[in-house]
Amino acid sequence: MGTYRRDHPGVSFSVRVRDRAAAETALADHSADIALIFEPVRLSEVQVLASVRQPFHAVMAADHLLASKAVVRLRDCALFPVALPTAVYGVRHLIDVALVRLSIELPSMIETDSFDFMRHYPEQEWIISFQMQVGLPDSYPSVVTRPIDPRDVPSGRLYLCQLRSRTLPVAAAKFAALLEREIDLLET
Repeated sequence: MGTYRRDHPGVSFSVRVRDRAAAETALADHSADIALIFEPVRLSEVQVLASVRQPFHAVMAADHLLASKAVVRLRDCALFPVALPTAVYGVRHLIDVALVRLSIELPSMIETDSFDFMRHYPEQEWIISFQMQVGLPDSYPSVVTRPIDPRDVPSGRLYLCQLRSRTLPVAAAKFAALLEREIDLLET
């Protein structure tokens, strides 16, 4: 947005955080022009403009026992308390599918709809939270991230979408084109 607004300072944005179904609904009811959706519920009503693979990571205190591992397995995480996103989010959906497939239960001590909270809370106690790559914390000396083994939880996809067959307003179309280029760069 900053790059776009430098060239077009008169354009305003409304940014809303929604779960994946609500983001798709916002496109359908025209309350959003475009949406970034991780693992959409259904893609039939949306046009995908771009997508990027997003590996999963565990977020934990720098002194956590699992912090010394290069890659973390879900069965290792099951030995510690975890913070999970609520069931309406794509991250949780992929974790739940993996847990059923692997016959593992995670000791969920916190459930939240705030990924920002899950990025920061491991600073407070030895709890593991989960993020897709784009949501990883910047460098916090007291928190580290480790990739989850893709055999346990495969990468999901983050999609840039608009409503199928909708002609976007000019500013939204130009901003979507900028995002497409940035996402394409991430995929390479």
